[in-house]
Amino acid sequence: MQADTATGGNQKLIELEKMKEDLEDRLKEMSRTVKKQETMIALAKRDPLTGLRNRQGIPELVSASLRAHCEGTFFIMDLDNFKSVNDTYGHMEGDRVLIRFAKALRVSIDPDDITARLGGDEFVVFSPGHYDKYELKAKAKRFIRQIERSLLTPGKPMQVTVSIGIARAPLDGATYEALYENADKALYSVKNEGKNGFRFFDELNDPAHSTVLCGTPHTSLEEITNKLREQKTAGSFEVDYTNFEQIYRFMERNLIRDPREIQCVLFTLEACPDAEAMVIQQQLAHLQHAVAFSLRKSDVTTTYSSTQLLALLIDANRENTDMVVKRILRKYRTEAGSGRMEVLYDMQQLTPVSSY
Repeated sequence: MQADTATGGNQKLIELEKMKEDLEDRLKEMSRTVKKQETMIALAKRDPLTGLRNRQGIPELVSASLRAHCEGTFFIMDLDNFKSVNDTYGHMEGDRVLIRFAKALRVSIDPDDITARLGGDEFVVFSPGHYDKYELKAKAKRFIRQIERSLLTPGKPMQVTVSIGIARAPLDGATYEALYENADKALYSVKNEGKNGFRFFDELNDPAHSTVLCGTPHTSLEEITNKLREQKTAGSFEVDYTNFEQIYRFMERNLIRDPREIQCVLFTLEACPDAEAMVIQQQLAHLQHAVAFSLRKSDVTTTYSSTQLLALLIDANRENTDMVVKRILRKYRTEAGSGRMEVLYDMQQLTPVSSY
């Protein structure tokens, strides 16, 4: 009888231990689920391109700061001429510009500032607490200068600047929505009156104040030339097609007073009609490398289409150009390997044209 009682007690202990283990497993699983959900919520409030908070991730933070401090400054920023970057250099270059913009903001902000990308080329910074207007003007100028420097791209003369609208709490609003709306109105005013500057919302209806445009700072010739020398280039000078065309036109005109032999060469990949775009892109990259690094620094190259490259060979006669082209084709075949395509080429000597 005692043995049966002991056995029954052991069985209950085993069942209780199992229930405890099951409960612990469930709690662990629930904890993992909660952490996963928290991670997903956090990611949903972040902009995947820049890593900044997004439109969903900033209102609650600004609202919490306003409840705590009752004061703060809302900067809304917009890139000037950003559409021309996408149109001229493509959306990948546009994304790179946005990433550099975000990095410049991180360098410029104060430790307590809240930063976000609302979408497109629209960014905001919220600075909690009190600042006088002199400090805020200095801060806006710091944003503009830092962003302006970060967007300078050697070989790509992009005219990208930044405009800023500023609203202050509680003067211009006590909520995120009110500050956003009023800062946006100030930004719109800057855009209409020349861009590349900042304006406070409370100055919009005050005739004694006008938009404070920063403009481009004066720079010495020495500073400019030092920046131009910063990028070291090997092989030919690679430019986009618009700049290539301008160089071509300049050379044509210059031949009237400075006769020299300049050859224009067109390289064309003979891709199969059913070739995949990725394969063509890879082969074009091999050809670009072969062309750029087989030519001299004085030569100029550009991509004309998804299967064509153009090159200007300066001070080269037809015989020399033939030798250079053969060297390019050998290099391309070596680098492209078994996936190489046939490359056709055509050349023409530049002839002088009148500039009048």
